[in-house]
Amino acid sequence: MKRPASNKRKIQTSHEEDSIHLDVNEFCELGEFARAGMEAVKLALERANESLADGRIPISGAAVELTKPGKLKTVTIGHNGRIPPLSGQSGYPTDHGETAAIREIKDVSKIAWSRVVFATTLSPCIMCSSALKWLWKLGLRRVVVAESSSFAGATLLDELDGMTVVRLSNLKAQSMMKTFSTHYPWDWAADIGEIPPGDLTFSQSLETADELEEFLKKMHKEMKPGHQAAVVSSEGILASAEDERPQSGGNETRSAAMIAMGSAGSQVNLRECVLFFRASDHSPNVNLDEFGAVSMGACKLFKPAKVVLTASPTDELKLSLENAGIQVLVASVKL
Repeated sequence: MKRPASNKRKIQTSHEEDSIHLDVNEFCELGEFARAGMEAVKLALERANESLADGRIPISGAAVELTKPGKLKTVTIGHNGRIPPLSGQSGYPTDHGETAAIREIKDVSKIAWSRVVFATTLSPCIMCSSALKWLWKLGLRRVVVAESSSFAGATLLDELDGMTVVRLSNLKAQSMMKTFSTHYPWDWAADIGEIPPGDLTFSQSLETADELEEFLKKMHKEMKPGHQAAVVSSEGILASAEDERPQSGGNETRSAAMIAMGSAGSQVNLRECVLFFRASDHSPNVNLDEFGAVSMGACKLFKPAKVVLTASPTDELKLSLENAGIQVLVASVKL
C-alpha cells in the first residue's frame, strides 16, 4: 500500500499556541543538569513547532551538554522525517525525533554522553528507546520526555541502571500532537507502524529453497557493491545501503538496515516488504551487533513482512525478530 506523504500543507497556530512555557523547577530531578534539561526541551519544542507549522509531524529530539558549571553546548537537534520537507522528496520514516537527532551527529564517540541531557517531545517508541538504550551504553544517564499522554511509548528506559527519566506534562507538546493527529491521523498511524499490510504476494512468494536461491541471485546482481541491506518489494529494490557506522564513531542510526528502511521512503509500507541483509564476508552467522540494535528496534516498530539473511542468524537475533512477529529466512546459492 502506498500513500504519498504530503509536503504542500500548512497548519495555522495562534500566537498563544506558539508560546513555550518552561520552569527550571520542573527539572530539579536532574540536579546540576536541570538547566541543560530545560534547554534541551526548549530546543526540541521549538523545532517541533516549526515542523507543525509546515504540516510535518511535530516530534523532535535534542541533546545538550553541560560542559562546565553554567556552560551549555548544543550537541544535536533532529525532527521527525516521515513527512518530506520539500516537494519531490519521499520522507525518511526511520527518522523519529530521537533517531533523527542522533543521526545528525558526525561522530558519536566524541561526545561526553555522561554530561548530556537528551530531550524528546514525546515518549520514545521501541525504535527510539533502543537508540537511547544504546546511548546509555555510551554513558547517557539523563532523558527528559516533554509529554507522554499522546503516546505511552516503551518502558525500556526505566529498566536501565542509573538512567534518570524525567516525564513532564508540557501543554505545548500535548497541543502540538493533538493538532497534528486530528488533522492527519493516517500519517500519525503510519509513523508508529499501525497501518496494516495490504498486498503480501511478493513476500509470500519467498518460501522454498529454490525461490530463495533465485531471490539471492537477483540481490547479488542488482545490489550496489558494498551495500549490505536492502528493502525489496514486488517492484524490485526500493533502497539499499552500506553500513556507515565505521565512519561515524559507531552511530547505530547509520547501520545498513536503518538507512535502507529510511531511504525506502514514507510512501512504502514496510509491512509489505522484505528486508534483505547480506552477512559480512566469510561470516558463518549474522548476530545482533552486525544487524544493529537500533535496526532491531525499527523492525519491531515497522515489522517488515520477512527478513532474509545470507547466513544463519544467532539465536539472539532470530528470537528477537520472531518475537516481533517477523519471519526470518536464510538464502543460499547451491554450488
